[in-house]
Amino acid sequence: MTEAPDVRLYLFFAQDGRSAAILRRARDRQYDLIGWDRATDRFEHGQTIRKYVVPESCALSPDGAHFLYAVRIAAPMGAVGEYYTAISRPPFFTALALFPHAGPWPLGGRFLDSATILLDDDSAQDRIGRADGLTRVIRGAVAKGCTSGLRLASGAPAPLSKAALAEAVGSGTDGAWQASQRALYDTLGGTLYRRRGLELELIRDFRMIEPQFIRAPYDWRPLDSATEAAWHPLDDRA
Repeated sequence: MTEAPDVRLYLFFAQDGRSAAILRRARDRQYDLIGWDRATDRFEHGQTIRKYVVPESCALSPDGAHFLYAVRIAAPMGAVGEYYTAISRPPFFTALALFPHAGPWPLGGRFLDSATILLDDDSAQDRIGRADGLTRVIRGAVAKGCTSGLRLASGAPAPLSKAALAEAVGSGTDGAWQASQRALYDTLGGTLYRRRGLELELIRDFRMIEPQFIRAPYDWRPLDSATEAAWHPLDDRA
């Protein structure tokens, strides 16, 4: 009998109320990304990545269309080094934007709304540039006409809503939303349950699933090409 691995599940909820993503850790350097339609409890196992993902530095966009994740201790001699933050389309890790970092901190970032991201490392530069529909804002000097200090890459003040500004300073609603939704579920040893009062209702057992090193449907690169300019985290998965 094959012994089930020590599996952990990390849940991320879109504020659309329906979409969610599950980051499944099978071991320290193997993670799976799984899409979850909460209205139907349908799941889509996307890709597996053999890197050390930092769950606390990951985020799902409010509309569920993008997943931001951070990796550390990757390939010191690889194309982007040991530390980076990437943005993909769940349930795939294939990067649309990839930001290498000089060191292990800061990693990750947050979605201020479905179309705006703020990285914790303002100096990181995107190596891919295919996250169409997303705008990055950067912390800058507070000045007249830019009281938040948040600016576009051009240096112009970022046109953000009050809700997005609140997310930027950590007083928005996403943290409370994530906590409230996680309280509806339980994850025990890689198994997902729904809370029914004091009872747990089994939704899905994710302990024994095969890794999937597959091509994302939005991967733009030719099948026989993986140049450094088009690098993404699956290129050196081992």
